[in-house]
Amino acid sequence: MDNCDPILTPVDERLKLTREGSGELVNSKDFKGLVGCLRYLTATRPDIVYAFGLVSRFMEEPRQSHLQAAKRILRYVRGPTSLGILYNVSEDPKLVGFTDSYWAGDTEGRNITSGYGFQLGTGFFSWSSNKQQVVALSTTENGYIDATNCATQAV
Repeated sequence: MDNCDPILTPVDERLKLTREGSGELVNSKDFKGLVGCLRYLTATRPDIVYAFGLVSRFMEEPRQSHLQAAKRILRYVRGPTSLGILYNVSEDPKLVGFTDSYWAGDTEGRNITSGYGFQLGTGFFSWSSNKQQVVALSTTENGYIDATNCATQAV
């Protein structure tokens, strides 16, 4: 992947990975090694966390489509090297929290993927993206669940 062409996004917006996947089975040891390297990168590159979470779900029986999704993340990382977290000292740092959710992301379990991020001054210091453990019956209820998770982390 040293000479690959860089791309602008870590994951295709229409990508729906399933356990069955498409294509033949690939070497799970190599795939786990690749996913482990991507996990290491998430410490300073929160922009790949969502894509990493997608491909890490399929480490037991990875298929060709899962490997292609992981390689796409590498092509994205190959792009601008100036991306990442930068912490600057500021006189009046403000704590800012963000939360959001994605309803149609999980085609198998139908769980909602939600996440949050916290910024102090110019750099993010805490973030998470995971499937909700409870089922929301409306978008309003889902908003309350997201806000509660985010507020709990803030406290």
